[in-house]
Amino acid sequence: MTAPLLPVDGRTLTTSILIGSCALLVLGVQPVLLGALVQEGRIADSQVGNLVTIEMLAIVLGSLLGIGMLRRIGARIVIGVAGVTLAAANFAMLGQSGMLFLSLMRAATGLTEGILVAAALVAISRVARVERASAIFLVAQTLLQAAVAGALPLLSVAQSRTDAALATLAAAGVVAAVSVVALPSQLRPAEPDGERGALTPASLTALLCAGLFLGAIVSVWSYFGLWLIQYGYPPAFEGTAVALCLVSQVVGALAAARFGERLPNRKTIAGCALTGALLVALFFLFRGSAAAIITISMAFGFVWLFTLPFFAGWLIEIDPARRAILYLTAFQLGGAALLPSLAGLAVGRFSINAMLVFSGVIFAALAAIAWNAGGRKA
Repeated sequence: MTAPLLPVDGRTLTTSILIGSCALLVLGVQPVLLGALVQEGRIADSQVGNLVTIEMLAIVLGSLLGIGMLRRIGARIVIGVAGVTLAAANFAMLGQSGMLFLSLMRAATGLTEGILVAAALVAISRVARVERASAIFLVAQTLLQAAVAGALPLLSVAQSRTDAALATLAAAGVVAAVSVVALPSQLRPAEPDGERGALTPASLTALLCAGLFLGAIVSVWSYFGLWLIQYGYPPAFEGTAVALCLVSQVVGALAAARFGERLPNRKTIAGCALTGALLVALFFLFRGSAAAIITISMAFGFVWLFTLPFFAGWLIEIDPARRAILYLTAFQLGGAALLPSLAGLAVGRFSINAMLVFSGVIFAALAAIAWNAGGRKA
């Protein structure tokens, strides 16, 4: 029998959340980075989706790799090397172009970003109030992404917005590497149970639901700008809608941190998924009203981050040893990488509104699965 792991202290949790937020900074910088790559002629606009998918899937693999490494190697070594590698890979892209080279480098950065995220996942899995810590992590990464994404359009490196974004991501890697001084020498996740393992049918159901939820969310958000253009809204309106959605995301995460422990995890997820299906229907029904779109966008953002911590709570109900929760981010980012590609096929075959139908169906299916999943642990 392995001795139970002691909960992490506040300093370790705070440092790990900082490291994880630095790793996921790319999610907020991506629109600026990818748009600049196209504008500066470094990639074609048709290659944007492939570059996103490559990096997202690499983050998934990196998070799984990082969890395994933290079981065997000291946290300071794992996170320090990953942070330095992330900085070096982003610096290597400065001034470069070409899909092959950029794909390889974004795959490398994704792997290191995933390893860094593993520190946050492990630390959060070892606190007493996991849902609250998960919500705080969401708030921290969202605020950092918002601040950096808001400043980046005003910056350039050698008259290149692409290089400014890459330099910022490299700096985040440096911050993560330096932060290891505040980590304990060991930050180990719970060991797998040789008889059951972390991934049982019940935990897999919860993890797949988490992937479906974030995939449906990102399927809408990936095409939101194009959808607004389709109906004649100016770019300034898109900026307003996105900014207010971001504010609502933070409010949603804070609400989950404050009130989440009073609500039933699985039923809350089912209810929020039904709300998501309703909201995408309202986007279509009120597509001609700017005020309605702003309001729906804010509700969409609130549901987005309010719901995510409940998946952690659901997984702990299924697996009190907290092994399955270590795979939560991998499944969420996997859904966010794959489902928008499927939504893109629907958009190409039908119209831009197909992404609303696609996401609505996913939300409805998720609600049914979560509601009927029950509390089984096997």
